[in-house]
Amino acid sequence: MTPIQLFWLILGVSWAVIELLIALKTRVPVSSSNQHQYRSERLIWAVVAAALLAALWLKHLHLAALPIAAFNRQLLAVVLFTLGLALRCYAVLSLGRFFSTTVVTRDQHALIDTGPYHWIRHPAYTGLLCGFFAAGLAMGDALALLMLVCPVIYVLGQRIRIEEQWLIEHFGEVYYDYCRRTKKLIPWLY
Repeated sequence: MTPIQLFWLILGVSWAVIELLIALKTRVPVSSSNQHQYRSERLIWAVVAAALLAALWLKHLHLAALPIAAFNRQLLAVVLFTLGLALRCYAVLSLGRFFSTTVVTRDQHALIDTGPYHWIRHPAYTGLLCGFFAAGLAMGDALALLMLVCPVIYVLGQRIRIEEQWLIEHFGEVYYDYCRRTKKLIPWLY
């Protein structure tokens, strides 16, 4: 194992541990109450694991090398990965008690539009996607990058669709107004 591979292994395992701790701390217990709940955590973890394994396999085939010098690519990947993880943590902290790995709406739910939520509606997912893009970039193969990012975009897109539907049901016009003044994942673009 090369030093850079060891570095990414440590970085990836650290991120997985952080995600596991977040999941354990914020998971909503299954309840028979009338709360809306959508549990997609296991699906997301399974898709991430499968995409990561497929991307690592494709990386070793060297079918579509990225045209970026290895040092520059690794440096950019580390910066993007760090920014993605920082954004995700900032988003989780900004939501505070309203953050959950289970999509859930409750009567006491408040719409948070401060911190990163001032610019985008789903900064925690933006942070995740930025991290996965960075990991794929570090692999150095375009097919590996696509294999890692595309399935994650798909499952997060499904989750975002459910979240937004429920937030509209819960907050009504207030959420519509929030949607009109913010972007979904990328400030000023999308």
